[in-house]
Amino acid sequence: MYALALYDAGADSLELVRDRMGVKPLYWAELPSGGILYASEIKPLFASGLVRPDIDNGAVDAYLAHGYVPGPQTLFKGINKLQPGHRLRIDSDGEMVIAPYWQVTPATGLPESGPELDAHLLGLLEDSVRLQLRSDVPVGLLLSGGIDSGLLVALAARHTPHALKTFTARFKGGVDESPLAAEVAARYGTDHQVIDVDAGDAADHLWSLAWYTEEPLNDAAVLPNYLIEKALGEHVTVSLNGTGGDELFAGYGRYFQLPVEKQYLHIPKIVRRDFIEPLVGLLSPMRAWQLSRAQLFAQSRGAYLHAHSTHFPPPLMAMIGHTAGPINLAQTNAAEVFISEHPDADPQTVGLVADLGSYLVEDLLTLLDRTAMAVSVEGRVPFLDHRFVEAALGVPAESRTPGGQQKFLERRLAESLLPKNVITAPKRGFVSPVPSWFKGDVGKAAAKLLTSRQTLDRGWWTAEGISQLMRAPDRHAYRVYSLLMLELSVRMFIDQPLTDSAPTDNIQDIADAA
Repeated sequence: MYALALYDAGADSLELVRDRMGVKPLYWAELPSGGILYASEIKPLFASGLVRPDIDNGAVDAYLAHGYVPGPQTLFKGINKLQPGHRLRIDSDGEMVIAPYWQVTPATGLPESGPELDAHLLGLLEDSVRLQLRSDVPVGLLLSGGIDSGLLVALAARHTPHALKTFTARFKGGVDESPLAAEVAARYGTDHQVIDVDAGDAADHLWSLAWYTEEPLNDAAVLPNYLIEKALGEHVTVSLNGTGGDELFAGYGRYFQLPVEKQYLHIPKIVRRDFIEPLVGLLSPMRAWQLSRAQLFAQSRGAYLHAHSTHFPPPLMAMIGHTAGPINLAQTNAAEVFISEHPDADPQTVGLVADLGSYLVEDLLTLLDRTAMAVSVEGRVPFLDHRFVEAALGVPAESRTPGGQQKFLERRLAESLLPKNVITAPKRGFVSPVPSWFKGDVGKAAAKLLTSRQTLDRGWWTAEGISQLMRAPDRHAYRVYSLLMLELSVRMFIDQPLTDSAPTDNIQDIADAA
């Protein structure tokens, strides 16, 4: 993982390069007077005084549709992300060229037998782990009760001369995976610690998190991840984690068509299109949209993934009073680029690549980098070694998930390495108690901020639209959270002078001053 800049004094040229998978960010802005600015964060570009902070309204549309702003765009006008696997070169005459140096290419010629394939994949992953353990500072591994991090522990234990440091987060009031993690830790003799995390005090952290993340993220896992990394930072400086396993081994339900959608598609298309969906739309535009998305599974895997991951589909944008312009869907774009190079790829692999080039980069890896670097911890992701990525994607869907079994192949890889309880446990994740936040101080602050005259004058939503969301916190809390983080980003970087350190204000204080 890297983001680098190389200046050639002889040729008076500059080259910017971002790592293949987009683990590290790299931002740049072209100056009207010529030349460019670049940095690994957006704040230094503003601090230069050469870039005026301003909002790109098209990026707001994209954020509402995705929950993040897909690259190369950012929320801020004139500031760009260099895309993963790309290089930017600017010559002495000012000519700029941006081009990919690497694109996802599924490996060919993989072993056909199960045991040989498993050995090949495990060998690649183990070598990635070995390389990622290299460090001159303390290294640890974030161990959940799942297969991804468990596999990393099993492989890392072979390459540490001392007991590997492992950490498990235990959330107050949440699902406790520490017993499963303890089984893995005991098997491999790790130096294991359980960290108790309380993600309930969100009001104390959301304003500072807006400063750290810079662009808004609707992923409410930002807070628990920040608290985890902060706790890890008291013990280690480098932390390995299992990010990427779900995208490589089909660990999300959206990679498989819902049974109810399959049944709905048995109804003739003309009946669905001309009768059922219009009639349902009279009662519930949202329900009609959910019915119509069923056909996307066969038509466009990228569009199907987006439809099953967006917080603001068209009916809800209309409900809050937001009128969006044309939006390029990140998952659809990534899928189409991949299909153009690999027209014979199976649809599931297309879906995995679509998420690798969108959701993984713009949500998960951004979240990891910002929360870890906020507390001076370097997060490393062994699953995203490009050799392993190419090999995992080279496995056909019928071998990866036979019969629609999520993560079947990865579970098979883990059979001899992890306790059976871990392999058979249902998938879990860090779940922030967002609905409970919005029934307390965060909800009061959000209602005040999102309906203030300053906010409404931006024209992105109406007071009535916010009221409709707030009246059903159990259903819409994550959507309100998404709007809140957008508003906090704008207030942080547009409406006030840039600060050189993260603020410590409670969000209620920000709302009271609105």
